[in-house]
Amino acid sequence: MDKALSSSVPSAKKILLIKVGAVGDLIMASSFFEGVRQNFPQARISHLVSDQLVPTVKANPHIDQFIPADSNALYKGGWLIRLREVFRLISLLRKERFDMVFVLHWAWQFSLLAFLCRIPVRVGFKRKGGGLFLTHGVRPRQEQNNREAYLNLLRIFGISVHYQKSHYHLSEAEDRYLATFVEGHRLGAKDQLIALAPGGGRNLKQTMLTRLWPVDRYMELIGHFLQAGPYRIVLIAGPDDDPVIQPILDRYPQCIDTRTLSFGEKASILRRCRLLVGNDSAPIHMATAMSIPTYSLWGPTSPKRYGDPVPHHTAFFKKIECSPCYSYGEFPPCNDNRCLQAISVAEVWDALQAALIPKIPKPGFIGSPVPEKEFPGRIVSVPPAGPERPSQPTV
Repeated sequence: MDKALSSSVPSAKKILLIKVGAVGDLIMASSFFEGVRQNFPQARISHLVSDQLVPTVKANPHIDQFIPADSNALYKGGWLIRLREVFRLISLLRKERFDMVFVLHWAWQFSLLAFLCRIPVRVGFKRKGGGLFLTHGVRPRQEQNNREAYLNLLRIFGISVHYQKSHYHLSEAEDRYLATFVEGHRLGAKDQLIALAPGGGRNLKQTMLTRLWPVDRYMELIGHFLQAGPYRIVLIAGPDDDPVIQPILDRYPQCIDTRTLSFGEKASILRRCRLLVGNDSAPIHMATAMSIPTYSLWGPTSPKRYGDPVPHHTAFFKKIECSPCYSYGEFPPCNDNRCLQAISVAEVWDALQAALIPKIPKPGFIGSPVPEKEFPGRIVSVPPAGPERPSQPTV
């Protein structure tokens, strides 16, 4: 991190946070949002976020206002549509007259947006020329966990902040949904739920299906669970996951399908699950944020950089000559994710059995910060295969 440019925290009455998405990234940034509120308790904090993802952050007590950005226009529209949305945002944000902005994107275009909005104090990452548009810039480190990288945007002012955990804030309706779910599926006290997240690989701006562990491995894992005990399988997935979820349901129709539920409803359900197994996607970040044991599968992406560094998270990672290959939103073409295929069901099942017997205690946090350079969560490497505020937020 760059040397702090100021030993004093700048005064700010109106602060803008720029983090459009995706869901997993917003969860990774949640501890930063909390840190901004703690260090600027009187400020009015606004969040520029994708219009599609406002429901996933609307219950955050640290944000006063949400400003929706048309993410389809920004990421998928033609150049004229993109320009129209950018100029709309510039006009809107200038009228707000913000004193400070934190840009939580690596792409320099968002730093330029902050500059064009005439915000006096602009804090973000120095990468590919983005630092030219900032008043306070931080140089990201390649293998630093994203949660720590976000907190560095506060540390540059000499603010002492420590990562403890991520958060997914439930609305009152989402909190109540768990009871509806339990009643609707007639779950008794002895019913044990196992959450699987076999989908993912898609977000607002890109598709990367090489991040998916093969679906036949998940089906084999389900077979182990059904033979081992009275487990109910919950498939945590979204509408885009049909190609993965439907084959599982064809073979195991007793699995509970959540594709039509909102992110908040799925996060609420996770509180009732004993554990979650999933790919590098939003559900694993939701699960660690809801403090349930989480087992994640990694290949193109780095668990040290993107995985939640908490003790109840176990990451399976296959290090080969080309992994991890994903960096700052970019990845090379790949038709053979050997890194994920090398992770066997037997290895995952062995780790799960150790957790399932005896009964898993629900993890909790005792308030001790996670050291920045450590990853307390276990990384299982397989052998190489060969070369709060009372006010309500507004939208």
